[in-house]
Amino acid sequence: MKKIIIYIIGLNFLALGIVLNISTGLGVAALSSSIYTTSQIFHISLGTASIIWYIVFVGIQCLLSKKITKEYLLEIPLSFVFGYLNDFYDYIIHIAPSSFIHSLLLLCIALLCISLGVYLTSETNFVLNPGDGIVKTISEVFHYPFYNVKNMFDISMILCSLVLSWITYNPIMGIGIGTIISAVMIGRLIKVWQYLLQKRLFIEV
Repeated sequence: MKKIIIYIIGLNFLALGIVLNISTGLGVAALSSSIYTTSQIFHISLGTASIIWYIVFVGIQCLLSKKITKEYLLEIPLSFVFGYLNDFYDYIIHIAPSSFIHSLLLLCIALLCISLGVYLTSETNFVLNPGDGIVKTISEVFHYPFYNVKNMFDISMILCSLVLSWITYNPIMGIGIGTIISAVMIGRLIKVWQYLLQKRLFIEV
């Protein structure tokens, strides 16, 4: 039960962080870039775009591994739950930073939330977020280190965002200095949360 509660809290922090990240106007995290661009181009909610991309990720995992496992199937309902959480926080949060400094402060809060959410959900070993699940599958199938695959996958998501904007004759959306800062800081912040919370939360989980 403790593991489930921690996992749900983690999902909420992750969804909240993503919405706050978008609100900064400085650029979203790499994984969210294609999702955000899709939502803007096709005029669908952030949550709906998340669900679409996450289900695609699950499908790719099944194709690459040539099997359908319980772990993959559980990522599908998680995709819907997380999509609804994105829409919930997007609905209740309306923040428009009035200056660059305010945007940076909001970005700091967003990155703290995202990194905490990633840490809590991954540390429980419950159900992987499809964005992490596909990285894990690629790593296992092609025998590449997880960290290297994660970096390549993040870059590919940014490229997908750029291509989507280009083929639909739209300006580049969701990519900026915040994207770079997110790429540099999220991993480091996860390590900070691990140092602060590992013994307090997971010693008996």
